[in-house]
Amino acid sequence: MKSKKDNLSYDEAISRLDHLVKQLEEGEQGMDDLTNMVKEASDLVKVCKQKLKMTSDEIKKAFEEE
Repeated sequence: MKSKKDNLSYDEAISRLDHLVKQLEEGEQGMDDLTNMVKEASDLVKVCKQKLKMTSDEIKKAFEEE
């Protein structure tokens, strides 16, 4: 089953990740919030890596077909 994060575009995931990093840099979160934010950031990084790999594979495939 796909999560909401899997349906995010790369730009949406990067934007959310940027927002989380800014919040973390402010350092005003409680321990529970901090844990949840780090987990979400980790999930977003995985989504971004997956989308970058998929794009890279599609580009390679496109050039192989020529």
